[in-house]
Amino acid sequence: MARSRLIGLVAALALVAPLTACSDTSVMHMQVGQCILLPEEKTATTVETTNCTSEHDAEVFYMTSVDDGDFPGEAALNNAAEKACISNFDDYVGSHYVTSTLDATWMLPTRDSWAQNDRSITCLARPLDHSKLTKSVKDSGL
Repeated sequence: MARSRLIGLVAALALVAPLTACSDTSVMHMQVGQCILLPEEKTATTVETTNCTSEHDAEVFYMTSVDDGDFPGEAALNNAAEKACISNFDDYVGSHYVTSTLDATWMLPTRDSWAQNDRSITCLARPLDHSKLTKSVKDSGL
């Protein structure tokens, strides 16, 4: 049911910086409510965060963790992300996913980041047309 996917962002340690200006944040230290500029590469260790009133590509709206064990593979992680992100979209955005002007996408652990104990699925909301946002999507009804 997901309309797009952002797959396989890996993690490295970095400090979470204030959201008043653009700054790099480790993908392992992202938080719900952060507004970000999406990396151009398929995999990344950091993302650029910004204030939600500044132009940004997406907003973190839900985070969850995958159970420990062997790396489950990209397909299994995408299935888990799709279920988690779509089912939690409405509560954060304030509109039903199917009728929203926003899309749900996500960041997943890769095999390499899994070996570094990365188990996070980070759900992101972004405009369907990939335009820039200039406000938070929380309770926006978009």
